[in-house]
Amino acid sequence: MLPPGAIRGIVEGFYGPPWSWDDRVEVGRFCASRGMTHYVYAPKDDPAHRLHWRDLYGPEELAGFEAMVADSGLVLGFGISPGLDIDAYSYDDRKALQVKVDQVVDLGAGLVMLAFDDIPFDPSGGPKHAALARDLAEHLDGRASVILVPTEYVGMARTRYLDDLARLTPPEIPIGWTGPAVVNDSITAEEARARADALGGRAPLIWDNYPVNDATMADRLHLGPLWGRDHDLLDACSGYLANPMVQPRCSRLPLASIAAWLRGDDPLTAWAEEAGALRVFAEACDGRVPGALAADLAAEADGPQWASAARPLAEWLAAAAACEAPGLEDEAADWLRQVHREARLGLSALRLIQAGRPVVTVDDNGVGQIIPPQADAVLAEALLIGGRWPAVRRSEHTVMGPRCSFRPMLRQRPDGDWIMAAAAIEEGQNAIDALVRSALETLDDAPVQAGPVELLVEGERVDVDREGRFEVEPGVEIVALCGAVRTTQRTPCTPPVPTA
Repeated sequence: MLPPGAIRGIVEGFYGPPWSWDDRVEVGRFCASRGMTHYVYAPKDDPAHRLHWRDLYGPEELAGFEAMVADSGLVLGFGISPGLDIDAYSYDDRKALQVKVDQVVDLGAGLVMLAFDDIPFDPSGGPKHAALARDLAEHLDGRASVILVPTEYVGMARTRYLDDLARLTPPEIPIGWTGPAVVNDSITAEEARARADALGGRAPLIWDNYPVNDATMADRLHLGPLWGRDHDLLDACSGYLANPMVQPRCSRLPLASIAAWLRGDDPLTAWAEEAGALRVFAEACDGRVPGALAADLAAEADGPQWASAARPLAEWLAAAAACEAPGLEDEAADWLRQVHREARLGLSALRLIQAGRPVVTVDDNGVGQIIPPQADAVLAEALLIGGRWPAVRRSEHTVMGPRCSFRPMLRQRPDGDWIMAAAAIEEGQNAIDALVRSALETLDDAPVQAGPVELLVEGERVDVDREGRFEVEPGVEIVALCGAVRTTQRTPCTPPVPTA
């Protein structure tokens, strides 16, 4: 676990439209009620945070900071990013930094984040950044603590910059780190310890770029739970800040999962408990659940057990086609429409698969009816898919898994330049595309016209009348065969995919 008093919170550190003050207070209260301790103000697109960091805030902004102190339930952290043009040895610049910080600290901010991320790399910059952090901490004199985000904020390698920074920065000032890369599928305790070694033994403060969706990730809503962060990771860190999404209300569900992890609870269980009526929509945006269901069907697509795999997928897609996003209607409307479109397309693909195979329905009394392959229905669904699929694939909003998305999984070289990991490009992972492909692959084997259907009950052939009716005992296995295709079901049963 994190040490007592460590930072456990969020950093509004994304590129894009900053949150409103009302949204900050609302999200702050949500996080505080779940055990988080800090909110850090650091929106990249606030000119007074970065480009014009010397400019003082006006009454409206100061009132917002004051409201965060009074009403959010979290310790307010104030981030400032002067690295583009500050002269570390200029009295005027140091004084300007102090005056700017004092504006917010005097209102009750308990933390100041001095950020030198995303600026041109200077391998000799370590002493300058350490001097600024040290000078600011001395100026604050205990009124607020200081954290530092370095220019080399990723990776585990020792460099000249990090050696100087760690040697000259006071040990009580945490140094931020995003992990092995800017965005990470996983961060391990071993990696955190390696980063600490690169900082002279100083445990890193994690700036975790999840669930953030700024810049190149704006096509996605990261509504799923926190993955890939073992509890051992907290033992190797000095603090933790999660970077939320551009959409504040959408951020709450993944932040609840993160808060649970910080408390030592299971982040997946906490996410499921928090999701409530949002669960299906959130699963669709996350993509893992429909992806797993579609993979299960693909594994059985050519076999007699396809119906068992199709049923849970059909049920999930039906729920997704009608799902809502209560409380997120304004922020998530485009993604919700896309979920509905893709779910309906997925159901059409399932109906195509089913129409080309024999199925049976058996009621609780054991009265059954064979439904032979339906060539006309196969054609109708195939044509519908052909009309809808191209438009669905062209959407700018990613749901059900990525078709072709980019995440900044970037690492830094010793000279400060960037290296991109192959995993930064996620393509071909959309569950609906996989399902549609599975459906289209059945077309060549689909019967041109309905042929005779044979029925086996517990391996024994059963007679069927001219209308396809029969009677069996409940709880028995039925196999319907038509040519090379077959379907296995257990009574009582219905076709796995409802008709449109």
